[in-house]
Amino acid sequence: MKFAKLIQFTKGRNRRTVFLAMLISNILILLLPMAIGMILYTKVEHVMVENASSSNYAMLEQLRQSADARLREVEQLAQQVTFNPKLALLLNTDDPDQQYKFIEFIRDHLERYRLSTSGFIEDYYLYFAKSDTVLKPGMKTDSQTFYDHYYRYPNMSYNNWRNDILGTYHNMAYLPAQLLQRELNVGGIDHARITNSSNVITFVQSLPVREVTDISGSLVVLIAEKQFMDMFASIQTANKSSIFIMNENNDLIMGTDPQLILSKDIMEHFQVSDGSFVHAVNGEEMMVSFTSSKQVGWKYISIIPMNLYLERVNVLKWTAYSLFLLCLLVGVIAAYLLAFKNYSPIKQLVCAIQKNKKLPYDSPVRNEYTFIQETIEGAFVEEQNLRGLLFQQSPVIRANFLLRLIRGNFKQSKDFGSTLDFMNIRFVSEQFAVLLVHVDDITMFTQDQSERQLALINFIISNVCTDLTAKLHHGYAVEVHRDRIAILINLSADRKNEMLVDDIKHIASELKDIIENRFKLFITIAISNVHAGIEQIGECYREAMAAIDHKMVKGQRSLIYYDEIKKTERHYTYPIETEVQLMILVKRGDYTAVETVLNSIYEMNFLSQPITPEFGRYLFFNLVSTLLKIVNSTNTPYEKFIDKDLEVIKSIMTCDTAKEMLFKTKNLFKTLTELLHTERSDYSDQLSGEMEAFIAAHFTDQNLGLPMIANHFNLTPQYISTFFKKMTGQNVSDYITRIRVNHAKEILGNKHLTNAQVARTVGYTNDIVFIRSFKKLEGMTPGKYREQQ
Repeated sequence: MKFAKLIQFTKGRNRRTVFLAMLISNILILLLPMAIGMILYTKVEHVMVENASSSNYAMLEQLRQSADARLREVEQLAQQVTFNPKLALLLNTDDPDQQYKFIEFIRDHLERYRLSTSGFIEDYYLYFAKSDTVLKPGMKTDSQTFYDHYYRYPNMSYNNWRNDILGTYHNMAYLPAQLLQRELNVGGIDHARITNSSNVITFVQSLPVREVTDISGSLVVLIAEKQFMDMFASIQTANKSSIFIMNENNDLIMGTDPQLILSKDIMEHFQVSDGSFVHAVNGEEMMVSFTSSKQVGWKYISIIPMNLYLERVNVLKWTAYSLFLLCLLVGVIAAYLLAFKNYSPIKQLVCAIQKNKKLPYDSPVRNEYTFIQETIEGAFVEEQNLRGLLFQQSPVIRANFLLRLIRGNFKQSKDFGSTLDFMNIRFVSEQFAVLLVHVDDITMFTQDQSERQLALINFIISNVCTDLTAKLHHGYAVEVHRDRIAILINLSADRKNEMLVDDIKHIASELKDIIENRFKLFITIAISNVHAGIEQIGECYREAMAAIDHKMVKGQRSLIYYDEIKKTERHYTYPIETEVQLMILVKRGDYTAVETVLNSIYEMNFLSQPITPEFGRYLFFNLVSTLLKIVNSTNTPYEKFIDKDLEVIKSIMTCDTAKEMLFKTKNLFKTLTELLHTERSDYSDQLSGEMEAFIAAHFTDQNLGLPMIANHFNLTPQYISTFFKKMTGQNVSDYITRIRVNHAKEILGNKHLTNAQVARTVGYTNDIVFIRSFKKLEGMTPGKYREQQ
């Protein structure tokens, strides 16, 4: 802006030519060191590339030596296993009676080999084709089970794995890195299994070693790709390169950058054992260095962007550019000062005006005095316009300030008092409280819920509350939400502390009466505690927000004090026994009992011991969860008892009060209970028959009892006991005893069987319990009964 005004003010003095001449001369002076810098940059670039290439090759060679040393461990393991004298016998074994030899081989050899390996070898296993057996330390299984439940390649089917890896001849072959999934037990055999995935390099040696066509098995060693990645980390950290490993056939074993593709042009350079060259990869110049391993025939390749090589050179280049720009800036400043050497008397005044007022560059200016005069006149006009604009926007500015003040989003600065005066806000004490008014229902006031009507409602509530507060204190209202108004009350300093709380309660109660009785607007009011200090206004608002949330528990159209909600419980009562009882009653189709249980749960949690709104929602979420458990356990189609477009949990969680949630929950349970009641016409007879058949088939099992039957039918023991007694008139234990005693009577005729043998035959653990049960039903001991036969 200053330079543009300069051009206008000096238009008749031909200062532009002088300024441009000085600028061009400065540029020419700066071009000489820039040219010298470019020459030096070219020389330094060449030296840096050579040094970086040598350093990168040395690091790559060190990586190769480390990798070869670790791969020798794999080959040593392969030699130990393949030349084991017992391996040949196992390769030709297909007799099931000889399977114990596999176990001995695991114990005596495979486990011992594991102790001699380091963490580089992740795992290894043997495959025996004739017996379709897979051995690994601590495990023996068949190939299908091994692939399905232990190790499998997601991109390879079982048949491909068995044919390509186990059935194809491989001599000390390293296969490219692939994703391998492992299934691990969590907590034992009967517990869940988790899947762990990682990339591995697979080493395969066909067995016997010297047999090429008749392959009897394979040794497979799994090498974690992470082991190589850890070795690559030092090089990648040092020069930010991408590392690749290729075998002697130029097949990619693994790489650190999956998006970088090695083209055929690059492959042609790998005919020699080692070297380096520059090549374009994905449109970017790269330095490629490589070295070969004589042990396994691998090639270790490092690819680094050329801009990393030239990073230090670029620093020098940008330093030269910075010096050039600095010199150019100095030249411009010198030209600027020279142009203004005869313009000093009024220059400071003109610059001061330009700093504080932005004017169009092309505005016509006759001379400096005219410019200053027009600027001053324009400033007066702008001041008048600004005052008018501020007057129009003062309500919005005041509301925004109050909103930030109530929420605690302000910093009390030195000019805070003047800010309050500007907003026409006056605090008479350090005591503050916040009332939060939530509009629950406006249907009695108006059926029109437009923004205009809502603005009118907020205006009414704000003015009534402000007038009520003004009798003894100062109140300031602000809209914090579409249907929620906050009133900041600054309590009078001449009122005693014990009277302040009563004053606030009186204001809230009177506000509620006026709004509901006169204007037919139904509201809920939350009242915070009294706090001292402007910085505690935000705490008042947070307390009021916490209290207004409790309208879900206390219901709408109420007065809620923060002191009351501090006593609420942070847990809910819904024991597992009650949930089981509720599920049984629903399955029976007894909605009257279901409704009684739901009412009892509601009374325990919302009437006897008030809880927080969060835990109230958790309770109803749990009740809906119980409902869905019943739906799943009874295989009831979801669409049969609820609209397919209705989200059950969302419809309940969006309710405003706990009573509304209870009403919707009852309706859901009632619909499901009636549905189950109509669908269980023959269910009881069928279930009773299935239970009797199960007992008849398993009465010889010593574990037969309520838990076993309940587990089989996926029901609770309590439900089984009650249901069986209702259907048969007998307890489950008495029924089982009768079945066992009747069967015992049939085999007591065999004089060669002792009482203990008979007891075990019919399902008793010892003869004492058997004799006691027999005598209880038959009135005599088994021995007496045998004598009468």
